[in-house]
Amino acid sequence: MTPSPPTPSPKSESQISVWYFVGATFVFAAPVIFLPDADFWVRIVSIALGLVLMVAGGFQLRRELTARRDRREGPPSSA
Repeated sequence: MTPSPPTPSPKSESQISVWYFVGATFVFAAPVIFLPDADFWVRIVSIALGLVLMVAGGFQLRRELTARRDRREGPPSSA
């Protein structure tokens, strides 16, 4: 018999949504920091890409919070 993998505790769960927000922050700041003489369109594209990452992070955060809430509530009990 092979042992089943341990179930992750709530503290050890990774939060993927945080990395979306970190990435969005980097995308927003990168043209100003690394390309100070960049054309206007480069800045517009970075703002658009950062906004896409922010929205994706919001959806991921909603998924994580819903999963955490459902796990905390447990399976519905039949009365």
